[in-house]
Amino acid sequence: MNLKGFCSAVLLCFGSLSAANVQAADGQPEVLASVKPLQLIAQAVVGDLGHTDVLIPPGASPHHYALKPSDRRKLKRADIMLWIGPDLELFLEKVVASSQVPALTLLPQDSHADETAEEHAAHADKIDEKEGHDHHDHGGVDPHLWLNPMEALKAAEQLSQRLATLYPQHKVTLEQNLLDFSARLITVDRQLKADLAPLQARGFFVFHDAYGYFMERYQLNMLGAFTVDPGRPIGTRHLADIRKQLKADAAVCVFGEPQFKAAVVKSVTEGLSVGYGELDPLALDARVSTTGYTDYLQQLGNQVKSCLSKS
Repeated sequence: MNLKGFCSAVLLCFGSLSAANVQAADGQPEVLASVKPLQLIAQAVVGDLGHTDVLIPPGASPHHYALKPSDRRKLKRADIMLWIGPDLELFLEKVVASSQVPALTLLPQDSHADETAEEHAAHADKIDEKEGHDHHDHGGVDPHLWLNPMEALKAAEQLSQRLATLYPQHKVTLEQNLLDFSARLITVDRQLKADLAPLQARGFFVFHDAYGYFMERYQLNMLGAFTVDPGRPIGTRHLADIRKQLKADAAVCVFGEPQFKAAVVKSVTEGLSVGYGELDPLALDARVSTTGYTDYLQQLGNQVKSCLSKS
């Protein structure tokens, strides 16, 4: 190649790099969330600037999911992935470690990192037979952070900072989106505290041990859960214990979940004057929008209030 040809090639190369840099600078943020509630938080941060998607389809369990080729393509397209951590999405641990996509881990500590699948199953059985309540059998660590609005705000703050680093041209808008989200969140949180305060003494059971953050935030009297893992059979002794408490009028309501058949709940409550409601920890029907998370939180509170108010 002569000097003229070499220079032309160099200029073409630099021109391509410059175009790529301009494209990256003008690009739109792409956030991939592991579960839908995290997508709702991400959407509040991203707003109209970019796009959010969810990895685990609504209705699928984050505890027992297997990645599909389409999921891996989503990972490649994302600027950042938002997930809880191995305590919830254990299957993602190796994926995150080997992926080139930056991951924002909201709960990095994994108390069962060295536990085999057999040990994990045995531990779940033990908990179900004893009391059915061990914060999802993760050594006392509850991974359902999004059910505490203040934890959701922390996640939004971290995501906003990460995106502002990747897209400095959008920093001002990202900060404003975060402020708007914070204002909406504080309003809903105050309203829920006011609505639920008169009901704090009323006992109830939930189907799935996923609501610790919500119940602690609003000081509600959750007596226990039917199971720590919806994908596993529920211990008969544990069900008998729940029915015994229900007969003794310890609870005024039992909450099922839309993802699971309520047959076991109905069998335990049959013939008893106890209310029934549904709570959705994975926000199946929530609309993905800038107000999606706060709308979901308000709906969750309304469902709790409705059932506890019936007695």
